[in-house]
Amino acid sequence: MHGGGNNVTLDNPAVCFRKGEPLARGMPRTLIVLGAARGGTTMIAQILNDLGIFMGEGLASTCQDSAMNDISRALFTGDIDIDDPAIEQVLRQRDRQFAVWGWKFPTHVFDKLYAKARNPHVIVVFRDPVAIATRESVAHGYRIEPCFQRALEQIASLGNFMFSTSYPCLGVSYERGLARTAELVDALADFAGIAASQGLRRQAAQRAEPGSARYLMETRANNIEGTIDRVDHRIAGWLRYPHQVNRRVAFTILIDDIPIYQGVADGFRPDLETAFNNDGCCSFDILMPEHLKDGNNHKVLIKIPGEWAYSIVNNDMSWMIA
Repeated sequence: MHGGGNNVTLDNPAVCFRKGEPLARGMPRTLIVLGAARGGTTMIAQILNDLGIFMGEGLASTCQDSAMNDISRALFTGDIDIDDPAIEQVLRQRDRQFAVWGWKFPTHVFDKLYAKARNPHVIVVFRDPVAIATRESVAHGYRIEPCFQRALEQIASLGNFMFSTSYPCLGVSYERGLARTAELVDALADFAGIAASQGLRRQAAQRAEPGSARYLMETRANNIEGTIDRVDHRIAGWLRYPHQVNRRVAFTILIDDIPIYQGVADGFRPDLETAFNNDGCCSFDILMPEHLKDGNNHKVLIKIPGEWAYSIVNNDMSWMIA
């Protein structure tokens, strides 16, 4: 592959395309792997790790650096701001340790964070949105329609970022890359500016695969689970931390993207006591605001502040409210 300026070029079989020109081989850089949720970033991060590039500490099946993951989530939830000294401390420590290193964080773009990195080089993974949506639907029990819509929105956001940023970018086709792993590994090694041996490249190509059994199991697990049982003149259901039986879930209900209630799911229901073999205090039941009982369809969404991994049956659905 060859790049020049902000021109976009590709080579057959079109596994990747470049936007902009990466630094010369051997020059230090920070690799940032982006993509939609369930969009193939784990495979790319795994290849980079197999090529000898430090992709973080505490890597599990998702190949997500624990330190940078915590920073990105804290930025998303507003627990820290971009000028927090902990961010600079982590970035500069990694720069001292590694000439080339990186991290992956799917779903969200944090441009101000990337601006603090040394010579950021961005790898954006694009995957078939149908595959993304069905994978998310299976993992979390969500309806396919909102999953597909989210996938399209995330892909569009990533594309907009890629073509608006001044950083060198590598756009990767997940499906093409999976079919042509040797070409994919070569493209990633070239973009990273490393002189990986042929043996290391072959090993990385052989290990490239879609989600392992461990990955599928771990990404299916949720910190919080629940159900919206009814939406009519009341909104009722339950929420719980399955592995922290005495902890209650704080939540926000939005109707048509407007918050209408904040509270804690701590109501007692005997059926939940029996089902979960606990105290049964994890339900909620609130009155529907009068102005929404108009006989029209309204989208009901529960959000859990500060949490990412949760699965709520019937969430993000439209209900006719009368």
